[in-house]
Amino acid sequence: MSEPDAPLLDYAIISEPFPLYATTGTDDPATALHLVVSNGGGETVYCREIVFSLPEGDLAQSLVEADAGDGQAPDWTVARIEPGTQTILPPGDYAHFVATPNKADAPVDVSGITITLANLKISSRPGTSRIEIREVATKDTNKWPESPRFTKLALTKFPAPKIPAMAVSDFRAGNAEVMAGYPVTLKWNGPSTLDYTVLYDGASYPVGKNHVYSTTIDRDTTFQLSYETGDPKTPHYLTTTVTVKNPKLAGLEVDGKATVVGTLEIRGDADVTGTVKATEDITTKQHFLDPKGTPLRGELK
Repeated sequence: MSEPDAPLLDYAIISEPFPLYATTGTDDPATALHLVVSNGGGETVYCREIVFSLPEGDLAQSLVEADAGDGQAPDWTVARIEPGTQTILPPGDYAHFVATPNKADAPVDVSGITITLANLKISSRPGTSRIEIREVATKDTNKWPESPRFTKLALTKFPAPKIPAMAVSDFRAGNAEVMAGYPVTLKWNGPSTLDYTVLYDGASYPVGKNHVYSTTIDRDTTFQLSYETGDPKTPHYLTTTVTVKNPKLAGLEVDGKATVVGTLEIRGDADVTGTVKATEDITTKQHFLDPKGTPLRGELK
């Protein structure tokens, strides 16, 4: 049996994300493959269909663990196909995708084609997979090949890396300054495989794998984001501070001079052990009392 002819078109592949990592089974990112199809010759190539067969299973040479995903390409239709169709498919476990031009026998010349296979479920074992490509193409539309032209593309799945501490960053508040009682929204960047905790005012608030946390504050507050990486687990921390324009305080003690520019409103008792000086009128809804509790009357001196 003779070997199939080599394709008339050139094929290249890159993964997104890149490099491609074997799945860990915990919140892995969606994976896409971008296949660039181009005509490196000097003559126009006419194409009827291209079939991409992705090895499926749980072996090192398997690329995907399930027959899933979808595809798209400008001016082409990309769809998954099952064995038993009229398209020639290899025996064994594969996820098959067929790309067909929306216009019959489409020419492939200087523009080329970019085919994207998205939402793939990548296999869990590191190793090199070989994507099989079957191309029905010709340079003469009066002479089509009896069987598809054939090639393979190798693509390696690397072991998933350990998460470095610096993978979490940009811990920030939506507003660096707010009014008392107004909401504060905290956000950060980082892997979705980590569990995060926000700490402030002596309490901790686990947020799981989320990357946002909202609360309200009444005074200047420093927030701390904590997470653990590595084996054994090592804790790491990021901080950010939000200031409040009109803070509400549970208590205040001033050891030096305190100056109020504007109105000072006291809604409770005020104990003064020294001299009170005012350059404007002092208005009270109650009485000023002497040390014996007798209301003072007349001009205060």
